Amino acid sequence: MRHCFRLILALFLGIPALAGAKTCLVLGGGGARGAAHIGVLKVLERERIPIDCIAGTSMGAVVGGLYAAGYHADDIERVLEGIDWKDMFRDDPPRAELPMRRKEDELRFLGGIELGLKDGSIALPRGMIQGQKMQLLLRRLMLSTATLKTFDELPIPFRSVATDIADGAKVIFSDGDLAMAIRASMSVPGAFAPVRYRGKLMVDGGVVDNVPIDVARALGATRLIVVNVGEPLASEDKLNSPFVIANQMLTTLMKRETDAQLATLGPDDLLLVPDLGEFASADFHRAGEAVAAGMASAEASIASLRRYAVDETRYAQFQQRHQQRPFDPPLIAFLDVLRGRSRTAAYVEQRLSENEGKVFDPDRLEKEIGLAYGDGSYERITYQLDERDGQTGITVQPVDKGWGPNFLRFGMRLSDDFAGRNSYQLIGEVNFTGLNERGGELRNRIELGRITGLHSEFYQPFGRAGQYYLAPYIDHRAYNFSLGATTDPNDTFAIYRRSRTLSALELGYTPDASWRFSGALEYGYDEARRRVGASDFPRAVSGTFAGAQLRLTRDTLDNSGFPRKGSRTDISEEYLIDTAHGTSVDVTRLSWDTAVSSGANSWLFGARLHSAGGDGDLLSSYGTLGGLGNLSGYTENQLLATQTALGRVVYYRRLTDATTLFSVPVYAGASLEAGGIWDKRSAIDLDGVVGAGSLFMGVDTFLGPIFLGYGRAEGGTSSIYLSFGSLLRSGD
Repeated sequence: MRHCFRLILALFLGIPALAGAKTCLVLGGGGARGAAHIGVLKVLERERIPIDCIAGTSMGAVVGGLYAAGYHADDIERVLEGIDWKDMFRDDPPRAELPMRRKEDELRFLGGIELGLKDGSIALPRGMIQGQKMQLLLRRLMLSTATLKTFDELPIPFRSVATDIADGAKVIFSDGDLAMAIRASMSVPGAFAPVRYRGKLMVDGGVVDNVPIDVARALGATRLIVVNVGEPLASEDKLNSPFVIANQMLTTLMKRETDAQLATLGPDDLLLVPDLGEFASADFHRAGEAVAAGMASAEASIASLRRYAVDETRYAQFQQRHQQRPFDPPLIAFLDVLRGRSRTAAYVEQRLSENEGKVFDPDRLEKEIGLAYGDGSYERITYQLDERDGQTGITVQPVDKGWGPNFLRFGMRLSDDFAGRNSYQLIGEVNFTGLNERGGELRNRIELGRITGLHSEFYQPFGRAGQYYLAPYIDHRAYNFSLGATTDPNDTFAIYRRSRTLSALELGYTPDASWRFSGALEYGYDEARRRVGASDFPRAVSGTFAGAQLRLTRDTLDNSGFPRKGSRTDISEEYLIDTAHGTSVDVTRLSWDTAVSSGANSWLFGARLHSAGGDGDLLSSYGTLGGLGNLSGYTENQLLATQTALGRVVYYRRLTDATTLFSVPVYAGASLEAGGIWDKRSAIDLDGVVGAGSLFMGVDTFLGPIFLGYGRAEGGTSSIYLSFGSLLRSGD
């Protein structure tokens, strides 16, 4: 009766029916389904419906927070369309921007499993995604709100909801850091890691209040427009895995609370439930469809929505205040890297030190944060703009991985030529990080299988921006190699066991993520001992050596398994002295790869060169050829000589959909190669060049690329390959 009386009075007096009303928008959580909120906003803007306050949870907090900050519906849609969601859900920066050390690790390990070592126990991450890139994106989008004290000062007052996972309490954000408040609200358990903010460890607000109607009421709303995009319960026939069952339980609990909230809606309120059908919460690549569904839902209730519309004059007043606050990039007067949650805060400070005294540049800052984060020991590195004594600076919070500070990593490689030759390679590494505040770490690696190896290295970055490093290390490797005819992989004359022990001190300079210049002093022992073969072959060959190496590496490839763009060049010159005989050798190594692509098609062009000269005959002066893409048709490392050369072009096409978030990359491809081996530099000629080629299928897995292929070389030599490992080769 009271609402009818207000309506009659408004009509009688000739004033808008909405006079004195406060319309609040409630946007629920639902992952990618939340893109439907944008469609609803588009209709609200078209129909001149002003919003006086917003409450949101999870994706509703993202869309609602952006709208409250002054973004319009089209602006938010452009933001979502511009996001590479596959990249967004990978915490590390793109490979081309990873530190050179991590790129080398990728070529050696090619995937693998990382576990934490904490307090003497195995530890796991709290979520599959730490949300590093999402946090940086939210920070950039919310720069205009940096100086606000409360969320009531936004163009539209706003509240977001999160859950304190320690006690299950609902947390309502009304002030503070808007980007962090939104990030906390969207920490979906199991997917996004919880985020610690204001002393609480928080997860997705949908756990306790997925459609925060009560929060909107507390803001003083007299009428509500509620958009519920929650995922429906799965039918019984789809409850076929532990993951689906666990998700169903969570959805059931959320639905119970949501139903209770929806039951409080009155006649002045409007509920919109977009028809999203089978649209999943992870279908971010289909966000456009969700936007359309949101628009369709609002259009279906257009008569009810128009109750909240105002005339052009009043809507113009709303539009005037619904604008982003101007943001003028300030001069950065100070850089404050907080020490409380990281052992290596000084290393982060080194990386970001160039920002002090310059005009704020989010592109530069995010790139430098990415370089530091790409080091691999951080769970999160966040920043915010702060004002102190009338000056503006940057406060940075690095957070070490909660499952560290020490890490176990495992990798595996297999190969089989279906002709009796097969091998395996198990790799384990223990990495002790945070040994000092400037990023010192100790790595110990063991390899079992075709190659037996031990490696121990202390790595210490230094310099104003951490661009220099010192790395003393000890390395031992042993493996079998065959001597035989180059025309038949089964025609073996002898098998030797080669072992090499090396101690070295390496000094390097990495001016940016693409380049590395290094030099090393070396001392080692090499031995090859006959295991199988006639007595006319030497029983053993051994010797000690000392030397020095200079190396230059440039790497901009976007992927270490199946690159689509970028290049990698690795050049080294090594000078070795046989300490027993006083003879010497010099070894030049060159490795070059360039990738180009068009659509689903990619081409990898490459060349390899290994050339040794001098008056000595050290085992370390020998190079190898053989294997898929490395003179296909021959078995892995079958050809051994002091002079090797290879040129190739590899083609591969992705067969699976690259747009979906959880698609396994499957490829079909082929290669054409030409290469040869020679005994000495003066003997190199075109007559020794052999043509080869291959056909293969490849799958890019979390353990690295897996290939099944067939290769054939000129002269009839052929092999079938089943192998783990990249077509790329490290320069080591």
